[in-house]
This record gives sequence, C-alpha cells and structure tokens, in this order.
Amino acid sequence: MKPMVSIMVEQFREMQVLLAETIADYETPEFKGLDGRIARAFGTIYRHDPRDAAEACTMVRFFLDIIEDNDSGDSIHLIQRVRTIINDCAGRCPPAMEITHGAGI
Repeated sequence: MKPMVSIMVEQFREMQVLLAETIADYETPEFKGLDGRIARAFGTIYRHDPRDAAEACTMVRFFLDIIEDNDSGDSIHLIQRVRTIINDCAGRCPPAMEITHGAGI
C-alpha cells in the first residue's frame, strides 16, 4: 500500500500539469478552481505529520522539488547535496522498532 503522502504528492503534481496546460486561460473559472485546489493540496501536504521515515523522505523530496522549480537554479548544489544525504541516510538508517502488544507504551 502506498503511503498517504505519496498519493497526495502525485495528485498535486497531476494538478500542476493541468494548470500548466491551461495557463493561457488564467482568467477562467476552471483555471481559478484548479489553482485553488492546488493551493489546498499543498497546504494539506505541508501540514501533514509524517508517520514514518518513508513519508518524511517523500515530503522532503517534494519540498526540494518545489524549491528547485522556483529557485531559478540558484541553490541547485545545495538541493542536490540535501538529496544525496537523504538517499544515503534512507539506505543506512535501520527501520524504527515497532512495539506491539506492549505494556501500554
């Protein structure tokens, strides 16, 4: 099963593509409605509390993509370094131990 935040990110990206395809019609109700949906989707992702390392990595990668797209390349080296650290850490970090049927912990 796909993590919830991954699904939200995919939906956001799909809406971005639709918005880019209709950018010439920015005054139409459809464009404004889609723009509002994108803003709400971003807000939902932004406020989401990651449930595990995979969701955290998905969110960080998403935010780095947004920064990279809006940064005109000024921070590309920093962004690439952060991506490398995330990828390296995700491969080395042991999964969190889950306590089930514990003593109320």
